[in-house]
Amino acid sequence: MEKKFGRALLGYNPAEVASEIQRIDAEYRLKEGTLQVKITAAEEELIRSRERIAQLEKQLNTYIEREHIIAEVMITATNNACRIEEEARERARAMEEKSAEELREKARELEFLKMKVERFKTEFKEILDKYKFSLEEMKDLPNEKTFSPTIIVTERKFNTN
Repeated sequence: MEKKFGRALLGYNPAEVASEIQRIDAEYRLKEGTLQVKITAAEEELIRSRERIAQLEKQLNTYIEREHIIAEVMITATNNACRIEEEARERARAMEEKSAEELREKARELEFLKMKVERFKTEFKEILDKYKFSLEEMKDLPNEKTFSPTIIVTERKFNTN
């Protein structure tokens, strides 16, 4: 922007120059005021931005800390799950071994009872055979009413061990 001044006797018209200087001064003061308002607003915005940055950094640190805590919890949970799973497998193995041992014991008891029943059958059959033999022998004897056949049986005790 270029201003042309009128000429006076010895140079430029001082009134025009003074008026132009005042106008330029007023214009620049207005611009300076506007710029000062903008600078103040920018400084305030900068302060708010720095506060927001500080707040966000604090929030970020909180989130990072939470992330570490969650990671630790996950690791602990995984370790606990592995430990619990191993303990459960160990208990299952122990239960299986105990059940197998009980099954073997019951099988031995069953075998022992089968042997005992078989011996009892054999002995009972022997007793019945002896009684039958005694009855057949009695047929050959004369009729005597006072005679009653008896069989003497000895009791056997079985070793349960």
